[in-house]
Amino acid sequence: MKKRKITGFASFALAACLLLSSCNGGSTASKAANSAPASSASSDASSAAGTQADSEEKMIAATDPSKLPAAASGRKDTLVVGCADLSGIFNQLYASSADDWHVSVPISGAQLLDNDDKGEMIPGTATYKVSDDGLTYTFTLKDGDKYSDGSPVKAEDYVNSVKVICDKSYDGPLSPLYNYNLVGAQDYHDGKAKDISGIKVDGNKIEFKLSAPNASAIYQLGTIIPISTAKYGSLIKQGDVSGIKNLSMINYVTNGSYTLTDYKAGQSATMKANPNYYKGAPKIPNIIVKVVAEGEEMQAVTTGNVDIDDEVTCNDDQVAIGQQAGFVNMWVQPTLGYGWVGLNHKNDLFKDQKVRQALLYALDRKSLVNSVYGQYAHVQNINQTAQSWLYTEDGINTYDYDLKKAASLLQEAGWTKDANGSLTKDGKPFKFTFSATKGNAVTDVMLPMMIDAYKQLGINMQAEYVDWPTLQQKFEKQTYDMAFMAWGLTPDPDDSYVYCTGGSENYLAYSNPELDKAYKTALTLTDDNQRKAQYAKVYQIINNDLPNFIIYQRSDCVAFNTRIKNFACAPYNLIYNQYYKYELQ
Repeated sequence: MKKRKITGFASFALAACLLLSSCNGGSTASKAANSAPASSASSDASSAAGTQADSEEKMIAATDPSKLPAAASGRKDTLVVGCADLSGIFNQLYASSADDWHVSVPISGAQLLDNDDKGEMIPGTATYKVSDDGLTYTFTLKDGDKYSDGSPVKAEDYVNSVKVICDKSYDGPLSPLYNYNLVGAQDYHDGKAKDISGIKVDGNKIEFKLSAPNASAIYQLGTIIPISTAKYGSLIKQGDVSGIKNLSMINYVTNGSYTLTDYKAGQSATMKANPNYYKGAPKIPNIIVKVVAEGEEMQAVTTGNVDIDDEVTCNDDQVAIGQQAGFVNMWVQPTLGYGWVGLNHKNDLFKDQKVRQALLYALDRKSLVNSVYGQYAHVQNINQTAQSWLYTEDGINTYDYDLKKAASLLQEAGWTKDANGSLTKDGKPFKFTFSATKGNAVTDVMLPMMIDAYKQLGINMQAEYVDWPTLQQKFEKQTYDMAFMAWGLTPDPDDSYVYCTGGSENYLAYSNPELDKAYKTALTLTDDNQRKAQYAKVYQIINNDLPNFIIYQRSDCVAFNTRIKNFACAPYNLIYNQYYKYELQ
């Protein structure tokens, strides 16, 4: 299951920062749990785990298209896409799950800029120019862009989205642009001005003025989507944007590639092609995004129940099942993100750095990664993908599995064992709950390992199992102790909203003034060499202080049948960005 969290406007086209409730359920979960030792590292298992060098893009091609089931071949004008869940929040200004993104991205609107497969920004509905001083961004709309109802897209329509997320009443996940130095955005938010003074519209041109250079501005500004002024302008009221939040997205007027025609709660969403899409009418008339039970993704493809699913657990067992079917193609690519264990820093147990370090030393990540993913993942130690130009291992602690080191750190932090072998401090036991979803390939292996290892240290860790909406709510409301999530990354390295004090997606309740300062400095730099050095400091601080436990980077497996032609997918361009390219045979 992939539950991904939006970071800002840059999430619309990019791989996006993602909050995941799991890293793909799969049929191997119970088998892996039984095959991996719960409390001790295996040298064989450790050496079998993947490395950064194993992370590469490759196609495992179908060998016998004639085996395509009639259930799939009979769908002539409809593509069925599998996903783990649908919340029904399909307005991209409010969507917070990548499963919903299969719908929200194509129906919400097309951006000013896109990105290529390497993550570089390229023209979308507009071309752009940045002034030499880095303070003025000018976007010029391309001629002829129309909404699904045939009405023209205007420059002012893009301003509407900015006003929504800068409004004081906005409670969605996107980061307001005053965080990126947009002139007048803060005054608009505070109700001191009726418009955002740093935005000027002149015909088909939109100009944004910054008060100071910001390295993330191009990603945030370039990925703005329009909201039709003629259709929805009356809903954008300063101080109250609830009209936009509560807007039904069925038959929403969009310049995106598809429109939503039907939604069956928790089951499926149906979209039809927008003939006015600026890149050309999509070649597949209809798309159904359908919920598939976690762990049954490959089965759904091999039975013909769905045509494509990008949430198949990427391991040897699942790849073998796809190959045996004959008609299944599998695209394997590195995930631009990392699996992690979130700690709620409101819990006094986790406020001590030595305790956090001890808990990570006691987690045998190498055995865990090998058990679940084998060659298709590696242990990760920083909050940056190995594919990034910013990736570094300099000054980074690998926290190799070491129970003795863990016990020593806990003792230094003042924790001692009582007569029953339970760890206590000031008369209080070391006890907490790990919240997870059932059937998760990662937590099915990781939780027994953690419970056993922590028990040896005298720690009482309990596991509770909830559904994804409950887990997501607990995480965002910070009513959890520990939870497993995953985070994805974009070409924009700024993830300060996750780790900085008061960050819009800092669901860890974590605060570190030194880190806040390091991130702030990074955003002021535009020279790549200086940025690389500064982000190295950021990663070193996080690696040392451990606001969360970064576990691994894995590979994605997109399984799709031989009906689909012109398949395209890349780490920075996931399948919901590519629907308009696909064809069926």
